[in-house]
Amino acid sequence: MVMKFEKYYRPKTLDEAIELVQEYGSDCKIVAGGTDVVIRLKAHMLAVKTIVDISAIEELKKVEIGAQQAVIGASRDLMSLSRDPALCASQWQIVAECAGHVSSTQIRNRATMGGNNCNASPSADTTPALLISDAVVNVVGPQGKRDIPIEEFFVGPGKTVLAPDEIVVSFTLPEQGDRCAAAYHKHAIRGDTDISIVGVGVRIGLAEDGTVCKARVALGAVAPKPIRVHAVEEYLVGKQLTDEVIEEAARMAEQSITPISDQRASAEYRKEMVYVNMKHMIRAAVEKIG
Repeated sequence: MVMKFEKYYRPKTLDEAIELVQEYGSDCKIVAGGTDVVIRLKAHMLAVKTIVDISAIEELKKVEIGAQQAVIGASRDLMSLSRDPALCASQWQIVAECAGHVSSTQIRNRATMGGNNCNASPSADTTPALLISDAVVNVVGPQGKRDIPIEEFFVGPGKTVLAPDEIVVSFTLPEQGDRCAAAYHKHAIRGDTDISIVGVGVRIGLAEDGTVCKARVALGAVAPKPIRVHAVEEYLVGKQLTDEVIEEAARMAEQSITPISDQRASAEYRKEMVYVNMKHMIRAAVEKIG
């Protein structure tokens, strides 16, 4: 099928891109990797008059890893992100790991961090990593800058809090603390090339006495948007991770969701996979701490 749009722009600066989206508003679509937008345009599922391609804006591709925070540019492709030596060796390693779970090699070479999250798919693989890392979405628009906690960024399937003339510039991840690690499991029939049936992300921080001092739990593909499970996090903090505690945390996670049944899995199956994989991911995160 042929893509239908009237104008195409490829700005070289962020200021130029902001001017374009302000001018065209809801009648334009921002594209970076194009792995989702191009398909929708070809299938005539998306109708816009103007395409603003931000892939030539170099500042949106930067990755900065510091001692106290990491900043990941929205247009950074997922393949290079998954293999970034500094990120892979950092306290935010889980972001690189999850980037490597997105679809196929060909898709990861083009898909971007911003696109994977701005699409607001409940099953997006990089979103749980951002949720358990307390990420902040850095946004700019004609009215200036604003920083949005990742948990507040998603409204529903395909919907975010972004205004039509705003652009996601980067994601900022704060320091995670010592003796802290994360794990993620993508449960899909055909592996990474398939869409997640369930995604389970866990971050655990341990105090010197072995009790949990930090807990983050994120689930994908079980609700209209990716979610944090605060009840499980609160339950885990202050406890030793005995088999009984881990079992109860997994049951709590399972009972906290009301997923749908669709062509990929039944609601009952999704709940069971959350229960099973929660136990595995808690133990995997602790094992990374050593």
